[in-house]
This record gives sequence, structure tokens and C-alpha cells, in this order.
Amino acid sequence: MRSEVPLTRRAYEHIQGEILAGRLSAGSQISEKKIADELGVSRTPVGEAIRSLATEGWVEQLPRRGTVVRDFTRREVIELYELREALETFVAGKAAALIANATLTRLDRYCDEMGRLAEELAASGAGTLDDAALKRFLAADMAFHLLIVRTAGNERIMQLVKQTRTISRLFRLRRHRHSLQVVEGAYRFHRRITEAFHQRDGEAARRAVAEHIQASRRATLDQLDHHDTTLDPDAPIANDLPADLIDELERIEQRFQESTRVLGQ
Repeated sequence: MRSEVPLTRRAYEHIQGEILAGRLSAGSQISEKKIADELGVSRTPVGEAIRSLATEGWVEQLPRRGTVVRDFTRREVIELYELREALETFVAGKAAALIANATLTRLDRYCDEMGRLAEELAASGAGTLDDAALKRFLAADMAFHLLIVRTAGNERIMQLVKQTRTISRLFRLRRHRHSLQVVEGAYRFHRRITEAFHQRDGEAARRAVAEHIQASRRATLDQLDHHDTTLDPDAPIANDLPADLIDELERIEQRFQESTRVLGQ
């Protein structure tokens, strides 16, 4: 049984990656046999991966249709953002009392990256971020928020936040490319959140995070309600994080865990 765990994780990440990249769109059927053949594994770990994805809301298993990629109703989108707001505002308040100067420096760096992207987009005259710039934006955005959650030190919340942020962002990105207005708006919110952390002001941090998520929810619902068709729905989504950024986040978490162990002794 233990030897199957890495294979299950590999199958899980493969299927999730296909969904994130848009190669498996909402309503697409997922064949256990096809996935198993692609990965060169048996159907057992693929089935386990699909059950995990179904539990997390990525896919659903329907009578006579098998496993299909889920789309989300308007109510589900609202609930995802409400969950994000509840979780991320809580951890923002907690993190404000724990945040270290080194963490503030990293938050400043992620804000600066967003600012550079806004400047580059304005100078280019392009309407939206291209794929390379979008990946940089999403990496900075994800790193910023996950660093705050890691600082709060609650692993269960960390897992929930990662899941809800990815799913809600996936829903939005299928309908939306990032304009200068979107990038500048995100930059301003992130800078405001960072300034609250510099002041160790938990209430200001909670308020800024809540308003940031509420603005994102309004934009997502507006696009959903108006069925924005100006963008290519089949365009690939640059939704993955660079390996070096993932490694950095893991190092941050490890250092935080080590520091909390020392403080607890």
C-alpha cells in the first residue's frame, strides 16, 4: 500500500495539471485507463487520485457518464470566495502579531514584482498580460498570500486556502485575462496589506484582505453574469508556480516551523 502513495500523487498532479492548463475543460470525461496508460501505471492509483479530486470538488462521478471535470454554479463561486475571505482574514490578523522582518522583506519583493508588471504592461501598450507575464503575476500573487498563511502557522488552514484559492482563481481565469486595471488593482491591495503588516496592525490587515477578496469576487461574478466572450476560452492558463518559487516557499515554511519549535521549548 505504501508504495502506491507516490503513484497516486503523480496521477493526482497529472490530472489536476491537465485541468489547470485547460486541456481538460468543464464537462470533459476522464478515462482511468487513458490516464493510466499515459503515466505507465495501473488503474489503482489513478482511481485513488480521481476520488481525491472528487472529494476536493475538481471532478464529479456521474451515473452512466463516469468521471467528468466539474464546472461551478454561481452559488458555488460565491461560497468559495466566502470561504477564502473567512480563512484569509483570520490568518492575516494572526500573522500580523507573528510576522518577522525577513517575511516583510519578502512581501515587499512580491509587491514590487506586481508593480513592475504593471509598469511593463502600461509601457507595452498591450491590452492584457501575455502568458509569460501572467505566470509571473500569478506566482507573485500566490507567493504573497501563501506566505501570510504560512506565517500564521496553521497547516490545516494552509491546505484549505491553497485549495480554495486555486479553484476560485481557475474559475476566474477561464473567463478573464489580466488587464492593466486588474494588475494595478491587485498591486494596490497587496501594498496596502503589506503596509498593515509593517505596522503590525492586525485589524487593518484583516480589513485590507477582506476588501481584496471581495473585489476579486465582484469581478468574477460580473464576468460570469455577463458571459464575457471577448477572450479566447481555449487559451492555455499560466496557472502553475515556478519550481524555484515552490522551493522558496517550502524553505520559508521549514524555517517558520523550526522557529516555533524553538520558541516552544
